[in-house]
Amino acid sequence: MNVVLVARRFVARAKALASTEGIAITEYGMLIALVALALIAVLTVFGGGITSWFAAKTGQITTV
Repeated sequence: MNVVLVARRFVARAKALASTEGIAITEYGMLIALVALALIAVLTVFGGGITSWFAAKTGQITTV
């Protein structure tokens, strides 16, 4: 095999790996954004209930 051919294949594989890593990072970013949106939605819907539940538990702890 020619050294130039081997070098070209190595560079092509390195570029393919680099582009794949960028996609993985983007997917993780999208996953984190989705989890954040879900958390915001849950807190918006159940925020009052969660607050009153914690207040009741705090009241129980302080009275014991």
